[in-house]
Amino acid sequence: MLTSPGVKKILVVEDDPVNQMILSDFLAANGYATFAASSGPEGIERFELDAPDLLLVDVQLPRKNGFELVREIKGRPEGKHIPIVLMSAVYTDRDQSNRTIQLGTLADGYLSKPFDLVQLLATVRQLLGEV
Repeated sequence: MLTSPGVKKILVVEDDPVNQMILSDFLAANGYATFAASSGPEGIERFELDAPDLLLVDVQLPRKNGFELVREIKGRPEGKHIPIVLMSAVYTDRDQSNRTIQLGTLADGYLSKPFDLVQLLATVRQLLGEV
């Protein structure tokens, strides 16, 4: 997919098709180019193919969970400085989510499901240095 120069690319790794569509459509409506993947391995593949500026990654993914995906991408030279936001309906307690992120997932942010789209956009803009 070709994107205009200066347009930030966001990879949405989410196995729920409704959530994937909501996130992709919302981000596209706010000026971002979006790409989607439905599993951990597909997320790695799309990361290599599309070179996104930011990733939104669901924690519970088939075949490779979100934590594993984040560790793998952050362990690569080309992924080390890419902002990644983990998303989950499981870790709704803010302290638990922060502990989980700090204990080695290397994610740059965390969002609870259901999404607050205003908060999502603010997080994306902050991590992309647009605020």
